[in-house]
Amino acid sequence: MSFPLPETGVVCVCWVDASQLSEEEAARTVVRLPADERERFHRYRHALAASQFLVGRLLIRQWLEALTGTPSSALKIIEGPRGRPALEASASPWSFNVAHSGGLVACAMSRLADVGVDLEHLDRRPMGHDLYRRYCAPAEIADIEQQPEDRRLVRFLTYWTLKEAYLKARGLGIAVHLADVEFSIEGPQPVIRFRDSLEGADPGWAFALFHPTDRFLLSVAAPQPAGTPSPTFEVQAIPLELLTR
Repeated sequence: MSFPLPETGVVCVCWVDASQLSEEEAARTVVRLPADERERFHRYRHALAASQFLVGRLLIRQWLEALTGTPSSALKIIEGPRGRPALEASASPWSFNVAHSGGLVACAMSRLADVGVDLEHLDRRPMGHDLYRRYCAPAEIADIEQQPEDRRLVRFLTYWTLKEAYLKARGLGIAVHLADVEFSIEGPQPVIRFRDSLEGADPGWAFALFHPTDRFLLSVAAPQPAGTPSPTFEVQAIPLELLTR
């Protein structure tokens, strides 16, 4: 198996199960990262968080190496003010974003500028009413409360991952009032709207929802300027061995 080559107008997402990374594999592969990323890896106190970071960087670097022909060790990855990763070379045509949750790591890659991805584990603690009422728009709250009790968390996380994918694509972080980013998920594709403090923001975005496994939810965001066709979204699993061999 090899990494996909995103064609024009396509957003590819690869996901990896980082929970299976052994201590031996981690010690053997972390040396492939530059010094600053190795130091960051060793600062993690929890093994799973460290594994997710390592697998995420291996995934980004090896995928970009396959796309550009530049050795992964020579790629200079920088982070913006909100932590969005990017290649230092501004002339690069590739936009990418990474997410991790519960041991899974996902990376979105495209020639489209400013893609975003978010991933959530569905086995979370019970959700309090104040949580979704704090972060969701009135129409989203009404939709969540119409769901059976055992489906409300999934519906909230659907809205949450869509909001996060959009914010990560924009490089905005959660400083934005999330209740002013509203989604409708009734149609074939999620549709974004903006309220109050964000009224008038550009709605030219496309979104897709996936379940990489039964216990995970993944959302992807990509720009769709007015008058252009919707991008195509493709998702595939990558074996951990592809990164650690």
